[in-house]
Amino acid sequence: MINSIAIRLNVAPKDGNLSFDISELAAMLPAGTVDNNVEMVYKELPKWEESVLQARARYQQTINNLADKYPTQNLLFVTHGEGIEVALSSFKKDVVVDKVQYCGYVQLKRPIFERDHSLIGGKFNVLTHSGQSGVTYVSS
Repeated sequence: MINSIAIRLNVAPKDGNLSFDISELAAMLPAGTVDNNVEMVYKELPKWEESVLQARARYQQTINNLADKYPTQNLLFVTHGEGIEVALSSFKKDVVVDKVQYCGYVQLKRPIFERDHSLIGGKFNVLTHSGQSGVTYVSS
């Protein structure tokens, strides 16, 4: 989340302008680390002090967009606890996430259908049971 809930104020942007030069950061990494052919899911960062609801919607949209873009691929999303909570609660209805441990994860799966020579993703199913992978949740 791009807000003071997730980012301590002593490292937060003083002017509210959270920006960095991706090309400059990529130049710090070993050659071949960054794929320059990748199309960014978001063209710009969210504005500073986005709400929790805005961040959650962004996480869910990112999961959906990338899963739709790569329907036949297995995807690994490395994120913070909030993103894990969204991945679970968005696709498993009527649950409340109790705790996400360090390195906790959830596993999602969805069927893929072919329609008019295009691949269409079905509804995600959560395969992870509470407590199985560092994430505990309860029915609401």
